[in-house]
Amino acid sequence: MSATIIEEFNAMLKEKLDFSLRPYQEYVINDIINSTTRGDRFIVVSMPTGSGKTLIEIFMAYYSLKLLNSRVLVLEPTRFLCDQMYSKLWNRVFGDLVGKEYEGNCHSFLDPNKKVIISTPQTALKCVSTIREKFNVVIIDEIHHAFGGKYYTELLINLDPSYVFGFTALLPSKKRRLLDFRVELLLGVPKMLTYDFKRLSEISTSFQPPRAIADLFDADMNELEERVYEKLFLGMVDGDSRTVKFLENTLANYGKMAFCESLGKAIAKNKVLYELDFERLCNSSEPSHKARVLCEVLTVYDVKDNDELKPVIVFTSRKATAYEFKDVIVKLLGFSQDRVEVLTSDMSKDERLDLIKRVKEGLVDIIISTLVGEEGVDIPEAGLLVMTDIPKSPLRFYQRLGRLIRVASPRRIKYLVISMTPKTREYYSLEEALWNLYSEGVDVSYIIYNLGEKGPESKVLDVLDKFSSIYNDVAVPFTLMTQGRELSDPINYLTKLAKSDREFLKILEDRGFRVESDEMLSAVLSLIITNPFRRWLDDVKDALNRIEKLINKGSFTKVLDKSMRENRVFYVYDIEMMSDLISEELKGLYYYCISEKKGFCENVFFRIDRKSILRLFMRVFPFKHIDNILERIRNKVFMFEENFRSLKESKRLLIYVDLSRYNERNMSLSPKVVISLDVGVGIRLEAQINYYNVTRNDESTYQKILELVKLNLLAIGYRGVEKFLEFYESTN
Repeated sequence: MSATIIEEFNAMLKEKLDFSLRPYQEYVINDIINSTTRGDRFIVVSMPTGSGKTLIEIFMAYYSLKLLNSRVLVLEPTRFLCDQMYSKLWNRVFGDLVGKEYEGNCHSFLDPNKKVIISTPQTALKCVSTIREKFNVVIIDEIHHAFGGKYYTELLINLDPSYVFGFTALLPSKKRRLLDFRVELLLGVPKMLTYDFKRLSEISTSFQPPRAIADLFDADMNELEERVYEKLFLGMVDGDSRTVKFLENTLANYGKMAFCESLGKAIAKNKVLYELDFERLCNSSEPSHKARVLCEVLTVYDVKDNDELKPVIVFTSRKATAYEFKDVIVKLLGFSQDRVEVLTSDMSKDERLDLIKRVKEGLVDIIISTLVGEEGVDIPEAGLLVMTDIPKSPLRFYQRLGRLIRVASPRRIKYLVISMTPKTREYYSLEEALWNLYSEGVDVSYIIYNLGEKGPESKVLDVLDKFSSIYNDVAVPFTLMTQGRELSDPINYLTKLAKSDREFLKILEDRGFRVESDEMLSAVLSLIITNPFRRWLDDVKDALNRIEKLINKGSFTKVLDKSMRENRVFYVYDIEMMSDLISEELKGLYYYCISEKKGFCENVFFRIDRKSILRLFMRVFPFKHIDNILERIRNKVFMFEENFRSLKESKRLLIYVDLSRYNERNMSLSPKVVISLDVGVGIRLEAQINYYNVTRNDESTYQKILELVKLNLLAIGYRGVEKFLEFYESTN
């Protein structure tokens, strides 16, 4: 029976992918099927990366659909692998029968036509309760994560499948002991089928090992480096916004020496102001975080005594970093000066050729290079290649990789190490690099798990945690994080920024605005910010853009936006500060009615929709606290409604929120708080206050956000009315 179905599967593979199973893969498949016939329900297959485990996984899904008539759940540890496996293989084999879910959605789970679903364990666990048709077969890729993984454990217990087929490159014995006893009681002791390089080679000469194995080392900053980086990240450094972001990336990507070199040039050009911490960092004797982690890599891989890895090639994009690396390797690791060489554009062509000659003669152990191959230098193939940064150019990335992987390679297994600075934007470059490495046959299985915990979004949570302790509240003012102080009056803050920009003032004056005094300028800014018709001209928009750049100097705002879109954090608008604007607009309507002797006045064009301005009113919190924030604001709204009960019952006050439609392109809401108030004259205000970075990946989360927005605006509206009535009663 197994021979027949393997033949059918091979015919399908040949038709759809233009290749078929290799003999050693068929051998492993037969071992798996034989294990099931002997009564094993939980089978774990350990095979080297590059041996085609995924094809065997696909066969087991095909087998389950054909012979077991079962729906199949395929678990991948990350969205990266969900995307990779779905697009590269699963979708091409199964077509419309396969679906993928990894962001909390359950659409494919609910679709009975989706017979194979690729998902992360987190999403699958969430969707278990919605499943109408049971999954009798679960296939787990990188199953080493399931041993001790709580999501996997709970999911398997909930599903109670007939069979679990797990695949991994390596399952250490200590990891096996982490399997939850409840899973073992349910499915039995896992049947281990292990095939190493040697055994697969004995089974079939068609087996080829992976071209390289990739590893990731964290380049952790010390306290001083972290302090300087955080100031740059949050935009707390006075200077040109582009320069601040450049220095932030330079410190994270290339370390202290490159940073200090760039800093000196920036200060000389008056692009940034001097900071005492800058001087402390540049005068410190400790090697940079990138140099420290390089020493760790070379020590862990035992480069000094392992001739198989030589020559080791270390890449960096900055010369200052390259020279620092050599100095540190010689001083701290004890390498001879002449066995560690720096290859940069500072060398003449003859010097470069002489260096390459010495490398080929085995006289150089480590090459630290800022060059790759585009400048006529044939850098030898390495046994270990260390990328201490990831170049933005795909061409340069592949040129670097070419020093490790060549078609006619005498080496069998080679190693690539990437060193990244945790919780910085450097991690944004890693996902694309992983795709490139994977497509080149490099084993990336050891570095793809939990990347989300290493990216800059985690830095946002760290910053929030730090400032919430200072502020004694989980909802932290945006300006407290970016400026070290909480604003009491954002308009006053904007007025001070505008006063310092002569070009901004000139644009306003040319448009007929009077800005001779702070009071006049403040009134003009309020008008421009809240009235879209006052800022529709391009020069006024440009003027506002100039001011907004001063608000957002670091990259924190971009990372914060991404964190919001991923539901790591969210925000509300400060009720006191935003209600000041509502109160002032109500006063303006009231005065207009009185002066013009009108019985009713309204403004339906009040709108605050510029993201940079809205940030000044934000209070940001970790998304896990959304229920607490909801309860807090719900209580405020209840108190306001009790206080205004008589006004509302007498029809003299009406407040409601129109949530409007969701803008999918901008991921935004444009809700309005509508206020109708009778104080001898009728005044009505429709105040649109936008909310950005709102996603609809998960409907229940989206509904929670809608409730939060509605309550936030109601509280702002009620408080604005309360302030207006205090003014009204004091003047009448």
